[in-house]
Amino acid sequence: MDDERVYIPIEPETIVALSRSSGAKLWTRDIESMWPPVVIENTVFVAASDEIHALDPATGDTRWRVSYEERMIAPLTAAEMMIRKDPGAKPVPIPVLIALFDKGMAAAFDARNGRVYWSQPLGAPTHFAPASDGVRAFFALDDSRVVALSLADGRVEWEQKLEGMLNQPSFTRDRVFVGSNTNLLFALDNVNGRLAWRWKTGGDVIGTSGDTKGGAYYASLDNVLRAVNRGNGNQRWIKEIPTRPLLPPETFGDGMMYEEIVVLTGVTSEIDAFAAKTGAAVGMYMPPSDLQGAPLIDPVLKPYGVAMVVITRDGRAIGLTSSAMLLPEPAAAPFTSELPGRRLERERFTPATR
Repeated sequence: MDDERVYIPIEPETIVALSRSSGAKLWTRDIESMWPPVVIENTVFVAASDEIHALDPATGDTRWRVSYEERMIAPLTAAEMMIRKDPGAKPVPIPVLIALFDKGMAAAFDARNGRVYWSQPLGAPTHFAPASDGVRAFFALDDSRVVALSLADGRVEWEQKLEGMLNQPSFTRDRVFVGSNTNLLFALDNVNGRLAWRWKTGGDVIGTSGDTKGGAYYASLDNVLRAVNRGNGNQRWIKEIPTRPLLPPETFGDGMMYEEIVVLTGVTSEIDAFAAKTGAAVGMYMPPSDLQGAPLIDPVLKPYGVAMVVITRDGRAIGLTSSAMLLPEPAAAPFTSELPGRRLERERFTPATR
């Protein structure tokens, strides 16, 4: 989803673009894909069975496409690689696509033209998309290792062996988070992979997210959502959740103009929102049918506009405003400057004569 459109792969071989504001169909393309499309700036990327397609978001026309031989085993991931064109110059962000293939092969493509930057064997497969800090990509592998690759050239910067089967990694400021089926959440230093701390829970950890103020939030299969300090793992609050979590939590808001919230999707397709500061329940949405994939939520909630789109398994796309989602909208900001127009003088009132 971007500011104007929603892009949906439909079986067996169609990509459809809908208007985000009205749901009207804008264009379709005959491209087979089993993965969610990726939007970077003004381009939509679709991973087919043997090609990556770069499409114009307004028309669906092909801008470029590049083929590959191995089977893709995880969703495409967008990242920004910071490159210095000259010594001492300010780093320039270059958009890249990271793909994972059979036999544990990772590759990075230039999002501007499809050129392959590098490919690197990881030594084991993974079915989770990597996380990135703008310098490295972090992979949680099936052999219980976390591996960090340089985005610039694909070289291995560090690796860390952990316990159990690992799940979706995430990155917040200076920490790489990954949970496992041994009821543990691990926090690693993003620069060197050193174990910063770990936390034992009552169920398998399925994923984490972070906020702008040093908090980290993770859900586990004991039906609990926890908030901890990113730096040392000290618990801030714990909240029992109404349904078993299905997807990792997501954090929205900037903590200044918008109060931050943590959104969690359950196995019953119920979508719950909690205040990031206290853990208090602040909203809930129950779709009319089971979800197909994760809900698409705007990173910044805006009043009156479509803030979330859900796709249901019975073939419906539903767009909701933040109030329809029962999620909190920001309070109306007071005027800080004069309204446009000419100032009118106060009229004198003369009493009527008798």
